[in-house]
Amino acid sequence: MIESLFKQRSTLARLQSGPLAQHLPFIAEALHQEQYPPETVRRYVRVADGFGRWLCKHGLSITETDETTLASYRASTGRQKGQLRAAGRGLAKVLALLRKQHAVGEPVRVADSEGDTLVTAFDSPLQHVAGLMPGTRSQYLRYAKLFVKAVVGTVSLDIAKVTPQAITDFVRARAAKLKPSACAAPATGLRVFLRFLVTCRGLPAGVIGAVPTIRQWKLASLPKHLSVDEVDRTLATCDEESPAGKRDRAILLLLLRLALRAGEVARLRLSDVDWGEGEIRIHSAKSARERKLPLPSDVGQALAEYLRNSRPTSAQPYVFLRTRAPFSPITGCSTVSCIAKRHLKLAGISIRGLSAHAFRHTAATRMVRRGASFKQVADVLGHRLLETTNIYAKLDEDRLHRVALLWPGGQA
Repeated sequence: MIESLFKQRSTLARLQSGPLAQHLPFIAEALHQEQYPPETVRRYVRVADGFGRWLCKHGLSITETDETTLASYRASTGRQKGQLRAAGRGLAKVLALLRKQHAVGEPVRVADSEGDTLVTAFDSPLQHVAGLMPGTRSQYLRYAKLFVKAVVGTVSLDIAKVTPQAITDFVRARAAKLKPSACAAPATGLRVFLRFLVTCRGLPAGVIGAVPTIRQWKLASLPKHLSVDEVDRTLATCDEESPAGKRDRAILLLLLRLALRAGEVARLRLSDVDWGEGEIRIHSAKSARERKLPLPSDVGQALAEYLRNSRPTSAQPYVFLRTRAPFSPITGCSTVSCIAKRHLKLAGISIRGLSAHAFRHTAATRMVRRGASFKQVADVLGHRLLETTNIYAKLDEDRLHRVALLWPGGQA
C-alpha cells in the first residue's frame, strides 16, 4: 500500500526506514478502507512518520506516548508554518489507528473533581426522572458547571457559598451576555440545579427564591422569514452538478417545504422516507414525538437525485453524509444551519440573525397567509401547544389590517 502511494524512491526509502515504519502500512490500509482519498492518506502517513521521528529524537518510544508527550509535540511543531493542522487533527486520527494495533495505550483518564462528580450526578435525574431531551439537559448542565466553578468550587465543594447574593450575581452576569430572547436560560437552568442541591446536598430551600425573574413578553418578536425572491435566489446558489450542491438543495427544500428543524433534517434516516406512500417520518428530539408529513414532488425529486447519483456509498443509515471521507453522517443541527447560512450568504442575503430556522419560519408564514388554520400549521411544525404557533398570526398583514382599530383622532 505504501509503495502505491509514494512513487519517489527517496520518499519511500525515508518512510520505510523511520521509527514507525512497521505501522505505516496498517495506517495507510485502514484509511483506504475508510474511503479517504489518496492525498489525505499520504498526509496522514507523513504525520505518523514525523511524529515517530520526533519521538526518536527525544529518546521516547511510541508505547510511552501520553498527554504530556502529545502536548510537547504539538507545541514544538505548531510553531512551524503550516504544521499546526497536521500536529492536531492528523495526529489524533493516527493515534486512534495505532491504538487499534495496541501500539499506543489508551489515554489516561484524569480523575473527576468533586464539582465534576456533582454535575454528573445532576444529569441522572434530568434524564431518568424529568425525562428531558439531550439539548435541554446539555443547557442545564452547562449552567450547573459554570455555577459550580464560579461559586461552589470545583476541588472542594462548599455549599455554604451558595448565598442569595451569589445566585443573583451569577444569573445577572450570565444574562447580560445574552440576547433578550435567550437571557432567561441562566435563571431557568440554575433554578433546576438549585432544586437538585436542595434534595441531594441539604441546601436550604428558601435560597431558590433568590433566582431573579427575567421578564420576557410572549410573542413580542417577529419570526424572521424570507421573501419569495430571496428563497429563489438561495436555491439557485446550489450547484446541481456537484454532489455537495445536490445534497444542499435537498436539505434546503426539506427546511423550506416541510418546515423542519435543522436537527430533524440531520437525523433523517433512509428508512424514514416511504417512497410508496409518498410520506416522510420526522423524529423530533425536542418533543420526543414522531409525525408523518406528505413528501412534496420537488422535495422527493431532490432527495432521489442526491441518493441515486451523489450520496457516497456507505452503510450509514442517515440520509445526509459529509462529502469527504470517511463520509460520516451529518448528525448535528449546527452543520445544517451552517449549510443554510452559506447559501444565504451566496445569495447576497444578510445572514445577521438568520439560520436554518428562517426557512421553517418562511414555510409557516406561507401556510398562514394561504389560509391554513393554526391547528394545521401546528401539526406540520410539530407544536404541542397552539400558543406556540400564534406568533405567525402577526405576519398575516391582510387580516391584521381588517381588525386594526383606528388611532384616536386619526383619519378613517
